[in-house]
Amino acid sequence: MGFLDKIKQQATDVATTVVEKTTDTAKTGQLQMQLRSLKGEEKEALADLGAAMIALGETPNSLADQTTKVHELRDRIAAKEQEIADVRQAEGAAADASSETVESEAEEVVDTPPKAADGAAPDDTPAG
Repeated sequence: MGFLDKIKQQATDVATTVVEKTTDTAKTGQLQMQLRSLKGEEKEALADLGAAMIALGETPNSLADQTTKVHELRDRIAAKEQEIADVRQAEGAAADASSETVESEAEEVVDTPPKAADGAAPDDTPAG
């Protein structure tokens, strides 16, 4: 594989890594927004539960519905938090797998002057 082919392959690898990381970051952001929404729903359910508890003297049977809703929302929040943790863990594993950089794969090119066939010194010595 020629030098330019190697550079082209490395550029393609870098671009692929950037796309994957951007996709992972977007996924994590989306999951975090869903988590915030669920926490908002939990807050509303807790407010409803509090209002029902205040009215406990009048309607004690209504507490079961609010309690069930709070427990369901907490289960969904825990599941969403686990999903975010799984995505972050997958991102970490992907980052570890693709941790090689362009510099780590680059080859150093050293320009050395060719030796003369007759054993004479290179052209930079004064003729004399």
